[in-house]
Amino acid sequence: MLPSAPPLIFTGLRLSLGVGWLVLIAAEMPAQSPGLGKFVWDEFQSGSSQSLAKITVAVLTIGIIGVLPDRLMYAIQSLFIFTNHR
Repeated sequence: MLPSAPPLIFTGLRLSLGVGWLVLIAAEMPAQSPGLGKFVWDEFQSGSSQSLAKITVAVLTIGIIGVLPDRLMYAIQSLFIFTNHR
């Protein structure tokens, strides 16, 4: 049972990193602390002609930053788990 557990553990870690990042951004939206979530919310509320472009860039930035911890955890996973995939 123990040899089959690490892939599932790392999958849980990768999922929790993604959900944690999502919750962090969502919690910043109504808060008064500066951050990407607050920036997106303020741009959404302003409704200026440039808001859509700024929101798009912010969402892409949030996505790129969200992928980085996932790829880092995947690299750590590949150090600990050996597979015979060809």
